[in-house]
Amino acid sequence: MKRKLMPYLLSYAFLFVSYLIISFIMAILFSFMHVSSFIYQLLITFFSYLILVVFTFIFYKMVKEKPLIHGMTLSMTYLIIQFIFHLKDINIQILIKPLFVFIIYYLLYYIKKKQQ
Repeated sequence: MKRKLMPYLLSYAFLFVSYLIISFIMAILFSFMHVSSFIYQLLITFFSYLILVVFTFIFYKMVKEKPLIHGMTLSMTYLIIQFIFHLKDINIQILIKPLFVFIIYYLLYYIKKKQQ
């Protein structure tokens, strides 16, 4: 059981820590620089999706058996976590991000299958 849960825990720990670090850096930078809210939202979205790509890649490298089932499980757990944290303001990005995670995961799986 520990071997199956460890990739999930490490991946979500990476996701949590990287979001904290990026938000801390952006808070410090934007307290000294004044930028428009559009640029601020654009940077948040860019870093969010960049972190999701790295998050998916880290998880993919840790999972060895039944990768498609684990990829779907990762996407669904990410969707549930998104719903829990954003109950008050549900928007389309909450549904797009888990789909993005699954698409990136499937592309990594497909590329690896093509190389073999």
